[in-house]
Amino acid sequence: MYTCIRPGKTWYDTEGKRIQAHGGSVLWAENTFWWYGENKEGITGRATGAPCPHWHGGVRLYASHDLYNWKDEGVILIDRENRSGPFYPGNIMDRPHILFNEKSGTYLLWAKCSRGDFGNCFFAVAESKNIRGPYRAVREVSCAPHHAGDFDLFTDGNAAYIVYENPHTEMICRTLNDARNGFAEQVSSHLPRSGPPYTREAPAFFRHDGRNFLFTSGTTGYYPNRTETYELLSPHGRWKKLGDPCVNDVCKNSFHAQFSSVFRHPFREGLYIALGDRWLTDLPPDLPDMNGVFKTMFTPGAPFPYDLSLYSDENTSEADYVWLPVRFREDGTPYLAWVNNWRIEDF
Repeated sequence: MYTCIRPGKTWYDTEGKRIQAHGGSVLWAENTFWWYGENKEGITGRATGAPCPHWHGGVRLYASHDLYNWKDEGVILIDRENRSGPFYPGNIMDRPHILFNEKSGTYLLWAKCSRGDFGNCFFAVAESKNIRGPYRAVREVSCAPHHAGDFDLFTDGNAAYIVYENPHTEMICRTLNDARNGFAEQVSSHLPRSGPPYTREAPAFFRHDGRNFLFTSGTTGYYPNRTETYELLSPHGRWKKLGDPCVNDVCKNSFHAQFSSVFRHPFREGLYIALGDRWLTDLPPDLPDMNGVFKTMFTPGAPFPYDLSLYSDENTSEADYVWLPVRFREDGTPYLAWVNNWRIEDF
């Protein structure tokens, strides 16, 4: 049994298998912690010598009572039969997020999906009366005139919101409808950028002491980069840049990780946990500046002398996790500091 959280170390479930809940989140419900995310079991990238034909193995769920030891509850959403379905393993499905609608007593699972490349993404929504599922796909949500990118869902006690990347362009915030399965009218644009690696993605929202914060990643694919923090003075209003929250990050790449969500512990006052993925575990020590690589890649007419396959097999089935406690300065701004291991009981 585990007695602490070990950032960056391989994490096994109670049956001794790698945990497969990538790009995920944690919920507290029914007196249990539920960790869910992308099931990357068998998604080997180029490691076998041929590109893996599948992107995912569905959405997988784990249960725990201490946040250390996790029981595999199985795959709660996948479509193995319908090749055109958004949850078919050969189609793109990223970063599932579950939002509970108290009015209907329903869990809504949103995911970024595409039947082609990342330029044609939309959101797919599934629902269930039980956190364990089964989940039933209920609708596809177009983002027109935008495209769907990495996203997060959050509420402010009344309304619910989605914040997502309009790929390679900006961050979009939209209010959700009362059913939490589509958009209301309110929409706003934030953080306009010229393109990768500067465009922000992987938004991770959290609310602390009455203030709204967002961790975001740059756009360098699976390669890690610096995190930027923003304070949302209002969801559709001004977003204030606070800078890089990672204070002892020697390599300046978010501790070799990308954060997907922030979880507030229901009983440990002040404990917020940033959930991150270490997508690539085979990076060489002489890796070039990946910000520069991706800037060149997305500069029209610029020569691109890099072969990315030389740097990583992109074997996401072996990806690990970086969970760190979010700490707060005297002025209330959040930061992250690397520790080799840490305990919930210390908060």
